[in-house]
Amino acid sequence: MGEIKLEKNLKLFNCISILVGIVIGTGIFITPKIVLEHSGSIGLTLIMWIACGLFSMFGAISYTELGCMIPKAGGEYEYLMVAFGKLPGFLFIWTFIIIVLPATFALTALTFSDYALQPIYTNCSPPTSARIALAAVAMLIITLVNCVSVRLTNLIQNIFNIGKILGLFMIILIGAYCLSIGQVENFSSPFENSITNPGQLALAFYNGLYSYSGWSFLNYVVEEIKDPNRVLPMSIFLGLGGVILIYVFANIAYFTLLTPFEMIRSAAVAYTFVEKIFPKLSWIISIFVCLSTLGYINGALFSASRTIFGAARNNHMPVFLAFINIKFLTPITSILFMALSSLIFLIFDDIEFLVKISMLSEYIFIGSTVGGLLWLRKTQPKVFRPIRVNLFFPITFLLMCLFTIVMTIWISIEDSIKCIGLIALGIPVYFFFVVIEKPKSIQRKIDIFTVFVQKLTYSVFDDSSE
Repeated sequence: MGEIKLEKNLKLFNCISILVGIVIGTGIFITPKIVLEHSGSIGLTLIMWIACGLFSMFGAISYTELGCMIPKAGGEYEYLMVAFGKLPGFLFIWTFIIIVLPATFALTALTFSDYALQPIYTNCSPPTSARIALAAVAMLIITLVNCVSVRLTNLIQNIFNIGKILGLFMIILIGAYCLSIGQVENFSSPFENSITNPGQLALAFYNGLYSYSGWSFLNYVVEEIKDPNRVLPMSIFLGLGGVILIYVFANIAYFTLLTPFEMIRSAAVAYTFVEKIFPKLSWIISIFVCLSTLGYINGALFSASRTIFGAARNNHMPVFLAFINIKFLTPITSILFMALSSLIFLIFDDIEFLVKISMLSEYIFIGSTVGGLLWLRKTQPKVFRPIRVNLFFPITFLLMCLFTIVMTIWISIEDSIKCIGLIALGIPVYFFFVVIEKPKSIQRKIDIFTVFVQKLTYSVFDDSSE
């Protein structure tokens, strides 16, 4: 048997597809009204969307240096360990797999259910049992695909992306048509009612960033990218640059038909937009949103499972999570673990709170990671860096990241304390379960379970030398 390791299957188009699939999730269909509500005016809202995109671009540019310098599956987890040691890396993976991703996956799957069931339950809300059941089925199907084939995963990702991009382009084309016939009343005073309160603007910026979440996920699969030194930066510029344009044009389109009041009042902006011009065809947007949510779950599950895989290789997670299926050459155990965690979160009532703290957690660690880039420049200046970014990008990004974190804590101090407390809980977990040696009797039971999982999933431990 040859060496068992992750295959390098991802080319430029695959990487762009993964990036677009993860970033364009449910956010663009949910947050436009929230960004508008906290910005106050159409003009300031559009500026906010551009600012959020450029902020994300700066972060992604900074990540290219780390991704090519440390070409390992795991993203921030690996970078934090190289820069600051094992504990910060463990705290990231702890927060990432216990809170951030399960909550986000569950919310996205439930959003899929809501839009899929909306044409059936036209006059009322779908039953809770139906929403949860359909969300679980969708998640299980995507999990199965991720387990059996990287190529099939990327194929359906391409299909999801094409569908949702066509949907967004349809919205943009409708907006362009409305502009061409003079539907510009909402743009006559673009900055009227603009809000200048820093707290409100921070909330607008925060919710705009939610729609760009996922730009860092491509670094999690860098071990599977062919020629990452060339493909990774090109994927970020082309993929994320395209997302910025799509988001801005989609928001302009919304404003051609919807007044600020109508948008803020709407529960589903895209659905309301289509319903206003094509009432009998409003169900079509449900299909587009469903494709968008499935694309996010598929792309994020593919990327996130590699982070768990990388953590298990470093003994920061149970060793069986570093298994690779012999037949399919996929990290099957980490994929199944991530899916199971997400399924459990489907039953939680307070998903909104979990998503709120997941965003704060995300930027605490993203900011720390970019800080790690600057630290490595000082402590390891002679290490070979295939890509060496201009320090303007990481420094600017880090300052904006600190601003976002501070303003979030100031605006929502109670939830922020809970978030930081959950992150800090990982410290005793790290020392009790990672640092301290386990008694032999407990270790034997763990070994028995590990062998059982290995046989059940037809897997072996990753034996690559990278």
